[in-house]
Amino acid sequence: MIKDKIKVVIWDLDDTLWKGTLAEGDDVQLLENRVAIIKELNKRGIVNAICSKNDPDKAKSKLEEFKIWDLFVFPTIEFMPKGEMIKNLLSAMNLRPQNALFIDDNDLNLKEAEFYNPELSILNADDADTILQNEFLKGKEDLKLTRLQQYRQLELKAENRKAYSNNEAFLKESNICVQFIDVSSENFERLCELTERTNQLNFTKNRMSSDELHDLMKEGGCETKLIKVTDNYGDYGLAGFYSIKNNKLIHFVFSCRIMSMGVEQFIYCYLGKPQLEVVGECASKLNYEPDWIKVIEEKQVHNSEDEALIWNILKSESELKIFGIGACDLYHPMAYFSMPNQKFVYECNVFNGKERGVNVGTEYIRSTIEMTDEQKAFCRNHFFNYTGSLAFNSQMFEKEWDYVIMSFHDDMIFKNYINKREGFSVTLSPSRKFGDTSVIGIEDTTYEGGKKWLDENFYPGEYISEERFYENIKWIINRLPEKTKLIFVNGPTLDFFRKNNPHCPEVREQIKRINKVLDKIVTENKGKCALVDINKVIKSTNDVTDYVFHLKAQTAYNLFVEIVWAIVRNFKNIKSSMLASVRTDRKVVIYGNSSEARNAFYNLKLGGESPIAYFHFNYSNKKIGTMEVKNSIELKDKASQYYVVIADENNISNIETELEAYGYKPQTDFTRLQKVEYKKMWNENISGGGTV
Repeated sequence: MIKDKIKVVIWDLDDTLWKGTLAEGDDVQLLENRVAIIKELNKRGIVNAICSKNDPDKAKSKLEEFKIWDLFVFPTIEFMPKGEMIKNLLSAMNLRPQNALFIDDNDLNLKEAEFYNPELSILNADDADTILQNEFLKGKEDLKLTRLQQYRQLELKAENRKAYSNNEAFLKESNICVQFIDVSSENFERLCELTERTNQLNFTKNRMSSDELHDLMKEGGCETKLIKVTDNYGDYGLAGFYSIKNNKLIHFVFSCRIMSMGVEQFIYCYLGKPQLEVVGECASKLNYEPDWIKVIEEKQVHNSEDEALIWNILKSESELKIFGIGACDLYHPMAYFSMPNQKFVYECNVFNGKERGVNVGTEYIRSTIEMTDEQKAFCRNHFFNYTGSLAFNSQMFEKEWDYVIMSFHDDMIFKNYINKREGFSVTLSPSRKFGDTSVIGIEDTTYEGGKKWLDENFYPGEYISEERFYENIKWIINRLPEKTKLIFVNGPTLDFFRKNNPHCPEVREQIKRINKVLDKIVTENKGKCALVDINKVIKSTNDVTDYVFHLKAQTAYNLFVEIVWAIVRNFKNIKSSMLASVRTDRKVVIYGNSSEARNAFYNLKLGGESPIAYFHFNYSNKKIGTMEVKNSIELKDKASQYYVVIADENNISNIETELEAYGYKPQTDFTRLQKVEYKKMWNENISGGGTV
């Protein structure tokens, strides 16, 4: 029986999604009508999850074989009681049982799930084919699959959180930001939707109609703001709102998608803890004040009237243009280059569903120039990982970059296939254990059909040889401008590949071969190329997550630091130092909190500066990098000796007031760093060839 509006449908596998029992060795047959239902639910903004007693690797392999793995979020597959599994699954998704539907062919499993999750809707698989007609599964049109992508963000967060000792430590590194957005005709519908649909974090439960809300907006003395939330994992959109009048909250409502981030507590404290009558039960209490959330302006622009902002002193002569290309290993480290004075582009082998949408191997890079238009069209028409908007559109050779940072995941993992007729090369995943590359645009698009077509048109795939890799790197060096410096990040040689395939000797040996060539190239091109040894930061499985190229947060930061030192130590400043116009002959020091000061230190080093000390009002006798940490009182009356860079967005006003009291003037004697948004792209919506 379906009891309430459904936000997630949880599917069993055996005799529910397919006919047969996988664990008993059956040749299971996919129920295509159920797949059609799942796809339609996703388009209605109702996501689909899995709860199944099965071997997780075998089940995933079968789902990938059927090309439906990416229709689901939070797949929960293991030999455990389903009631507990569903309870944990819903907790991870921040959803209530009453907004979930569980479908299974076994009535005992259904009853157990209902026992552990009161108010959960349950349905026997025999009755599943008509659920699209149920009023509680109408959802809301979401053809772009926005809701599915949001839960993918949540899934990634849940995985990354495991690397931290507690949730607060994780949140402090997540760069959570909120914006207060005025209500307009464009976003009024979202306001109504939050009022109607939100329960867990709806503190006021004031279910006004659209007309009533419209009238409230017109009331004198009433302030209503929507809350936009972002963090390192993505944009959560308009995730809440409040209405306040005479210091009393009329509405205080937030979406469950931001639960456990501390946003509602932060907003309540930010508003000065106004009067609030909490109606009914809420999944959160407003009894603490988070210190890890930042408020940013609705349109964060460089304000020339704010003298202290660093944008007002930076000159074009100091700006560094940085290009990065790589995979998961570089994805998070590159975020730390997102600071003033650096203009950078990062091209990643972005995932499109379960498949990489863009290759970043050297053979692929070379093909962007050397393939004919007809050959490129052939690739787009027949290989799913060549259908993305970035395929054959790399910016690598389009600008005069100061630095090009490269890692070589695809040269180490994937194989190159030579076309039998024309001799051009494509880079594809070599086998199921690496993630299949779908063949598209042919009559038989099954796994077997694609393999047969590939065998007919291409020679068997091979790892790139040392000789060809060397040729490709030399080709790239010669094609880039003379002034461009290259930084190569080599591959991890740790005896670990991925969780479900811990030891993979063939990959490890290929990585060693690639690393050997990189050593040779750098030795031959000193002054032009530098090497970063990733093995300095990946020393054990404690430094990675489920895959040797998936770095934990601290490992990713350590790799960023290694890249900075490789640049600073191998290349002389190729641009004017970033503070040259104001610093004169003074020493540069940093004032701020430890994490922001650490980032500021390395970005100033890139900009040709050498900060000697880090000041804070309550620190003494410590070190950050090569900087001594001192108490800020030591800055008093020393504006002639020090130029101060502020790196603390939460305490700007207090720090500037203190510095001015010590005799420092904005811009003349101190400036303030402002972080630049790092626009991450992980999933790209691409039509054709599979689901996204």
